[in-house]
Order: sequence, then C-alpha cells, then structure tokens
Amino acid sequence: MTTVTLNNGVEIPELGFGTAAIGEWQQDNGYVTETILKAMSIGYRHFDTASVYGNERALGRAIKDSGLPRQELFITSKVWDTEQGKETAAAFARSLERLELDYLDLYLVHWPVPAYTRETWQAMEKLYEEKKVRALGLSNFRKSDIEQIATFAEVKPTCNQIELHPYLTQKEMVEYCKFHKIAVACWSPLGSGSWSGVETKDKPITDPVIVELAEKHGVSAGQIILKWNIQQHRIVIPKAESLDHIRANFLLTGFELSEEDIAAIDSLNRDHRFGADPDTAHDSNKQVQVPE
Repeated sequence: MTTVTLNNGVEIPELGFGTAAIGEWQQDNGYVTETILKAMSIGYRHFDTASVYGNERALGRAIKDSGLPRQELFITSKVWDTEQGKETAAAFARSLERLELDYLDLYLVHWPVPAYTRETWQAMEKLYEEKKVRALGLSNFRKSDIEQIATFAEVKPTCNQIELHPYLTQKEMVEYCKFHKIAVACWSPLGSGSWSGVETKDKPITDPVIVELAEKHGVSAGQIILKWNIQQHRIVIPKAESLDHIRANFLLTGFELSEEDIAAIDSLNRDHRFGADPDTAHDSNKQVQVPE
C-alpha cells in the first residue's frame, strides 16, 4: 500500500477507510464493527473516525477482533467543536478509552474555532510530547486558520483533511498546503455519502466525464476519482458498506490516469460543497453533541 510521509516523518497509508455514518449517523453496534472488519479483511489498515461520529467503540472492537498487530494500523480521530479549548485533553482521553488504545496515530482538530485554536492546539502538542499521538493535524481549516496556528505552534500541523472531490477541487488550498508541507486528505472524495441526502445523479460519480474515463480504463467511476487523488499524492478516506464497494475502492492498481485525464477531472470544479462550509459550520456544530 502506498504511503505519504508526513512532515514529521510518520508514514500514513494514502488510502484510508472513512467511518462517518456507517449504517446511520452515530450508530455504534455490531454492524459497524462488521463493516470495519470487512475493510480490514480486504487490506485496509488506515481508519478514520471522530468523537462526534459516535462509533469509536465499534472501531475499537474491530481492532481487537481483527487480531492485527497495533503497529500495522493507522488510526485517526478528531476533537469536536464542543470539546475544544480546555476540554481537549479530556476529549482525547475519552476517545482513547472508547477505542481501547494506548495511542493514536493522528489527532485532528475537526473544525476551526479560532477563539479556541491556541488552547486546543497547545493541549494537543502536550499529548504529542507525551507520545500519546504520533502526528497532529487539522480538518476543514482555511488559510487564515492555518496562518493563525503558525503564529504560536511549536509542533507543525502534518495534514489538513478537507472536503475535496471533482466538483470541489480546492486548488488554492491544495497549493497552499503543498507549499507549507502540509499533506492534504480528502473527506467525501466521491462526493458525499448517503447520510447527506444528495441524490446519486448529482454526485461526481455520475458525471459524463468520469463515466467516460471509467469506461476507457475498464474500472468504476469511484476508482477513477480515487486514483485522480492518489496520483496527485492526496490521502483519500472513502466510506463504503458493501463488500463489493469496499473492495473496488481498495483496488486502484492496474491502471494509470494520463495528464489529460487528470486535467479533464480538474476542469469539473464548480466550487460546490456537499458538506458544511468552514465559514459557517461552527454555529450548527455547537448544537451537535458527542455521545458518551
């Protein structure tokens, strides 16, 4: 499996498995564990969760049941808006407890809350010094948020996980992160899951350009989009629930996109978000509670 080397030397598998809303939003039961175990059996080793997903326990059970050595896995979680600031260390401890782990590979600030960023990041730096987490990063951060962190951070963010797909290519943000040696990870790389209420016909996987490329290469539309990211050294964390989709998202070898193919996908950008906008997300995020 190909990896990206983060700016602190830690290697992260380029292809991860997203766990947001497996089954339903904040579902945490045997079905979630079984879905994650399916992904492990296919070969996934990088799993992305968050306290607010409410399924860290299900991932923890899958890790235990898989029998895989801990060091073979790459586990990411995130601190939610309502846990930031002075709550950060306690939120991290709760995540570790739910996951039944001694350390995390990557811990992210889930959404920017500039008023708390300094306190949140400094608490995370302490966890990093204590070797409770191997890398620190951001999620949904804007350029201004990253510039704010740069004014006081002793530990540099290793990555920024953002909504990125053919209809929202975020070229300027990608270039900015690249310049500052911050890896880019893509959530909703296929254009949002079933939880979003977005109809399949409105997603990039049904775009004629993507469909044509899929036919040309003899692969699925999803595989084309994931390969478009990976060939540009971006981390992707697609979510899937059926064994066929989990497997298809993992099988990205055996074909290469040309520069023309990549340019054709790049040109589909509409600056269209399926998920929340960092400019306005915090107001609604504050209403969402992290389940115990």
